[in-house]
Amino acid sequence: MTTDKQNIQALAEVCRIRGIRHVVFAPGSRSAPLVLAFSKLKDVKCMVVPDERVAGFFALGIAQQQRSPVAIVCTSGTAVLNFTPAICEAYYQQVPLLALTADRPSDYIGIGENQAINQTDIYRNYIKASYTLPETPAEAATIAAKAITETTRSGHGPVHINIPLREPLYGQSEKNLTVTAPAPALPKLPVASVPITPRTLLICGMHEPDAALYEVIRKLSATTGLVIMTEPLANLHGLDTIANVDATLAMATESDMELLAPDTVITIGRQVVSKRIRQFLRKVQPAHHYHLSDDKGEWNGLGAKEYHHIICDTVATLSASAPRSSDVAFRNSWMSLYRKAIANTERYGAALPLSDWQVFQTLVRTYPKDAHIQYGNSSPIRYAGFFRHRADTTVNANRGTSGIDGSMSTAAGAALHYTGPTICVLGDVSFLYDSNALWNNYLTSQLRIIVINNGGGNIFRLIDGPQRVEGFSDFFETKHQLGAEHLAQMYQIPYYFCDRADDLEFVLGQFYKPQKGRPAILEIKTDGAVSEKVYKDYFRFLTENI
Repeated sequence: MTTDKQNIQALAEVCRIRGIRHVVFAPGSRSAPLVLAFSKLKDVKCMVVPDERVAGFFALGIAQQQRSPVAIVCTSGTAVLNFTPAICEAYYQQVPLLALTADRPSDYIGIGENQAINQTDIYRNYIKASYTLPETPAEAATIAAKAITETTRSGHGPVHINIPLREPLYGQSEKNLTVTAPAPALPKLPVASVPITPRTLLICGMHEPDAALYEVIRKLSATTGLVIMTEPLANLHGLDTIANVDATLAMATESDMELLAPDTVITIGRQVVSKRIRQFLRKVQPAHHYHLSDDKGEWNGLGAKEYHHIICDTVATLSASAPRSSDVAFRNSWMSLYRKAIANTERYGAALPLSDWQVFQTLVRTYPKDAHIQYGNSSPIRYAGFFRHRADTTVNANRGTSGIDGSMSTAAGAALHYTGPTICVLGDVSFLYDSNALWNNYLTSQLRIIVINNGGGNIFRLIDGPQRVEGFSDFFETKHQLGAEHLAQMYQIPYYFCDRADDLEFVLGQFYKPQKGRPAILEIKTDGAVSEKVYKDYFRFLTENI
């Protein structure tokens, strides 16, 4: 038995034909026909996550890993709005999501009907395309096929189908509708020509692991004078690149600026974490900035005199771009500064008290083999950039919009797809904010959640400005005395705790072991004031040891 609404049958069948294998439902009555249709499809995994915000990020985590669309389904009204943070993140992170939102019929809107809001084009600023599902099955199949195509055409991203549904909602039928939905041929991306001038800086932003890209970056590093910058999120670990961008730039003096200034900047991938590289480039104003991508992109913020966005096959374009003679002094200046930064980082980290900085130094060194890391925003993703990750690790984070919401929910979804260890590393505020992520029947035994609890939003101690405001601790830092233990107990998740530097490696070893089919939580308690001092002393140490 399936729903008796044939347009919903058509929608579900097209999703199945076009390869959607995961559908995440947030419970509700108006979406009942969608439940009836999708739950009868044998090769589609249907999951129910009670909190719409968690459900959206959970689906984002699955789609982030498999790079193919995942559907999210909710009832009408404010449930639709609760998908917005995940959809916004998917838009800027370029993750394919298909949002299916149940709605009242149009004549029920604006007359005081329960759970009836204007849902048409509700995500318009954060969506690649938006459709309303027609009532006739043939037209519904056409719209569904268009929507699914759009999630991966000219760059990945979210697409919305709003679905007006009249009562009765629970009618069933034994008749299964037959539809066809062949996948369209996607256009082949061109190979472009990008001038690699003698003083070219290549910045690699957030990018999923890509063996072909890894190889072309390796060759460019070995055979040209390019200066190549990477962050952990670029997933280009182990190459001869500048991997600690902030430390390198922190050591640059005013007299270094002329030697370090590029005349050409090439960017690939998506967002970068480092604010220092943006500030540096806006100061020196390169002549040209070329951004290579398969869609429109949003990179015109680096202060170059001319910006050129080139839609192309990035790997083929970099492979085909012939460098001119290189400026040896330019590359040597950058690499010399970087090697000093690495040496100073190792010296500084040799004997530290338990602090956020020291915790990340230990974590990056001791991650399990083939681990997938999901970093939280604010402090964690910044600390992660100080340390080179092993080549066997994969690094992810919600850096589309860089919010603290949904980091743990995304990690839970990512862990559902990946069979190896998925490790979510986040701060205490992010953990508490997203604690409904644990209200989820699909947490896998490979998921490990590390909560670094420094008693509040310590990021505001690290950035310039907030501490000069009266009421800093109340309005910015959000100090608290909360922990993770009771939440772990409530959800029956094994819990570990550490508050000593000399115990951390031992506790991590126990934490990473199998937990009888359950995920696990490790809470590492640090002192916010100590962590602030260690962080700021790090940059002082760098500038004093040039």
